[in-house]
This record gives sequence, structure tokens and C-alpha cells, in this order.
Amino acid sequence: MMISIYRSSKFAIQNFWRNLWLSVITIFILMLTLYTISLVATVNLLAKQAITAVQEKVDVNINFKAEATEDDVMNAKLFIEQIAGVKTVRYISPDEALKQFKLTHENDKEIQEALDELAVNPLPASLVVQADALDDYEKIINKFEQSKFEELVENKSFADHQTIIDRLSAIIQRLYQAGVVISLVFIIVSIIMMFNTIRIAIYTYREEMTIMKLVGATNWFIRAPLILEGVLYGVAASVLALGLLWVTVMAASPYVNTFFMGYNFNLNTFFYTNIWLIFVAQLLCSLLLAVGSSMISIGRYLKV
Repeated sequence: MMISIYRSSKFAIQNFWRNLWLSVITIFILMLTLYTISLVATVNLLAKQAITAVQEKVDVNINFKAEATEDDVMNAKLFIEQIAGVKTVRYISPDEALKQFKLTHENDKEIQEALDELAVNPLPASLVVQADALDDYEKIINKFEQSKFEELVENKSFADHQTIIDRLSAIIQRLYQAGVVISLVFIIVSIIMMFNTIRIAIYTYREEMTIMKLVGATNWFIRAPLILEGVLYGVAASVLALGLLWVTVMAASPYVNTFFMGYNFNLNTFFYTNIWLIFVAQLLCSLLLAVGSSMISIGRYLKV
């Protein structure tokens, strides 16, 4: 058994070197296919993380009229907290709102001077509402608008957040669709390349196969080197694709990590934590393409 595996592997390596440039091109195309698929999966992951990050920042700011008392606002807070889907409700007093506004514009001298001249705090009391899920905001707002507290409200801000998320989701969807189309193109090209590579190997190997058949070699022993050649292509392409993906992650991580600063996500950590899972997934995908194409080519052109 071991001798048969050794001889089959030896013949597979010989076939690889006989058609070296074709083998290199085949591995290159297969590597690009795996890299593209991995990149699409990575972009999809980052997209989901980006939407999650935006959703965590989404809230509804309910600004009350100047005549609304603190008791009115606190009663409105208690009412909102009882609505299903509400995660947190934070009360911001006029004094706290003014303090935050000053800190935000501490480097703007004109605004600071204008604030110093004000005799009355112009900023209203407000409530900042966060929901458990993005879909809950509309229900919460509708429920609040039907209450008696609605007449005390000056304005509410949520539409801008929803617009940003909708636009982000639309862009991500288009990128994902484009990535899937490109991946399918590379998959088709890889299958064609592997198909033709094995066909050429069969043509080059035909005299030796005839001799092997005459001396009693089994059909499996004759086909095994061609299948192992496909395995060789798949393993080589997987290693190269992982290396290329590693370079991409290292180059993109400073920008990605800056974007997700303050969130529980780090691209480098994610990649190193899941590197073996990524490699196994790439390897299985490459073996499926390579060995599958080899078997189809063998079944069609190898007559033993």
C-alpha cells in the first residue's frame, strides 16, 4: 500500500515538472480563485461588523421644549423605559448639554465668546434612547408619539442614522454581489484550467500508461498520479492564497482597526485566531475544485 502511494506520488510530481509552466499557471489561477473567495468572505465579515458598529452608535435624541419641567421629562423617561425593545434611556439636563457643547467646541473661540454672553442656557433637556435592535426604533417612536408626552417635544433625531445605515447596507450589498460574480468567474476559469492541465498530463503520460497496463497495473494505480497531481495543485494554491491574504490583512489592518477603534474587534486578532480555520476552508475549496476537475478530465479522456 505504502509503495503504491509512493510511486503514485512520484509520478504525480514528475507530471508536475513535465508541464511546469502550465502547472504554475494553473496554481496561479487557483490561488487567485481562493484569494478572491477569501477576500469576499472577509469583506462580508467587515461589513457586518461595520453595520453592528453603526447600530451600536444609533440612538434617538428627544429634545424637549423649554417649558417642559424636569418632572415632565423624568415621567417621559419612565414611560419610554416601559416600552418593549428599549435598551437604555439617558437623561441629559440643560446644564449637562451645555457642558458637552462647550467641550465639543472648546477650540472655537467665537462660539465660546457667544456662549459667555448668553444670560440663559439655550439648550433644552433631552432623552437619549437606545433600542435592543435597529427595527425596534420605529416601534418605540410610534408608541411615544401616541403618548401625552409628544406635545412636550421640540424635535427628535433618528432619520439621519437610518439613512446612513440604509446607504451603508446598499453599498455593502453591491460589493458582495460584485465579489460573488468575480469569484464565480475565477471558479469557472480554474475548472477549465485544471481540466485542460490534466488532459495534457494524460496525453503526455499516455505511453507510460499503456506500458503500465500491459504489465498488470490496476486502473486505480494509473489514475492515482493524476488525482494526486490535482491534490498537489490544490495544496500549493491554498498555501499561496493564505500568504497573499495575510499580506492583505497586514496592509489593511491599520485602517480597519482605526475604523473599529472603541469596539471589540481587531482584524489582526481575528485573522490569527482563525488562521487554521481559514486555511482548512481554503484547502477544502481548492481540493474540491482541483480534484473534481481532475476526476471529470480523467473520466472523459483516460481510457484504461
